[in-house]
Amino acid sequence: MRSMTGLSSRLLVLTIGFVMLAEILIYLPSMARFRISYFESRIELADQAALALLAAPDGMVSAELEDELLRNVGAKLVAMRRREASALVLSDRQELPMLGPAIDLSNWMWWEAILDSLETLVGKADDFVRVIGPSPRDGATRIEVVLPTAPLTDALRAFSWRIFTVSLVISIITASLVYLTLQWWLVRPMRRLIESIVGFRSAPEDARQIIRPSNRDDELGLAERELQAMQQELRHALNQRGRLAQLGIAVSKISHDLRNMLASAQLVSDRLEASEDPTVRQVAPRLVDSIDRAIALCAQTLRYGKAEERAPEPEHFVLRDFAEDVAAGLAIPDGTGVRWHNAVPADLRVYADGEHLYRILNNLMRNAAQAMPKGGDLRIAAATSSGATVIEVADTGGGLSPEAQAHLFEPFRGGRSGGTGLGLAIARELARAHGGDLELARTGPLGTTFRIRLPDPSGPK
Repeated sequence: MRSMTGLSSRLLVLTIGFVMLAEILIYLPSMARFRISYFESRIELADQAALALLAAPDGMVSAELEDELLRNVGAKLVAMRRREASALVLSDRQELPMLGPAIDLSNWMWWEAILDSLETLVGKADDFVRVIGPSPRDGATRIEVVLPTAPLTDALRAFSWRIFTVSLVISIITASLVYLTLQWWLVRPMRRLIESIVGFRSAPEDARQIIRPSNRDDELGLAERELQAMQQELRHALNQRGRLAQLGIAVSKISHDLRNMLASAQLVSDRLEASEDPTVRQVAPRLVDSIDRAIALCAQTLRYGKAEERAPEPEHFVLRDFAEDVAAGLAIPDGTGVRWHNAVPADLRVYADGEHLYRILNNLMRNAAQAMPKGGDLRIAAATSSGATVIEVADTGGGLSPEAQAHLFEPFRGGRSGGTGLGLAIARELARAHGGDLELARTGPLGTTFRIRLPDPSGPK
């Protein structure tokens, strides 16, 4: 059995309470109306008793008959007033106590009637009460009676008990109907949502914990569908994180062994630099630089696996020559069919970490070359704007698909068809580490352009 602190139990109790409150608001005027009706019935009986007395010879009746008439009325005194003339009609011949103001049934206020009824109900009213009202036969005739309050109190309490019993039954029936209806339409679906959230939190890798939305078209149906979408996205993200973690371990191991192999290659490249062959001396520096960068990249990969990625160490250098080195490292334009255009001003200097910027441009230019398998134009341009250097890398490939654009900078989801998307994700991360950013400027059938923004707090050098 569920706790009384549950939503269903609270709903049941609140429904009963609200129905009872509504019944109380109905009961108070009903009780006042009952009290007035009680007095009116006594006025009617008193009028009949007065008629019986007036019909007797000489208006005289025996003491026994007079007592019987008073018992039928339930009064201690009955008087009739006709045309400003008063006549004592019936009396039990006992001395009456001092009476308060008379209750006039032809002129009463509902709030006063409610207060007087409450006093009568709790037994705080006077022992007797004087009531005046018009005769049912003749509006000009006034009937006055003196009534004991004890029978009225008993009648009010019996009436209140009946009202309470009926109200309680109505409250229970109404609350049960409301409870069952809301339990079916609201509480059960909400409990299903909660169970799905709790279950997914305990085992997000379990596909069975993902909620299956119902066919409802209301707010709860929308909540179920949105929860399913969120759970699927989170599960995908967690699976991707797991794969990335495993990939990181594998890459760290490969990088460790690769660094050792490159160290041996570095020894060979150092000997090549000492060669007297002109061709070898021309190629050797590029080979040495490539091996050095590969060794540094392996070391950075190992540090990254330990969450020790090196922070950028920016400095000023000439961008045009730097871009030429990147293109040469990619064998552009030699033998690739790609026409190389370096539109960077000769005197433009950029403020960045050389190794980081090399990786950014290397990724962008490699992607651009791969987007033009049949050849095309690869262009790099740069300019200074508002204390920052803006670099654009453009190609004349076929552009990016809408699916690739939707997840462009997400690992294993963005990038060109057949790629991993890691290159763009790494490039943007490195650009943002400089306080800048990498964004897609434009794409379409005529080509794609990426824009790099690198801030230069010290201004041009």
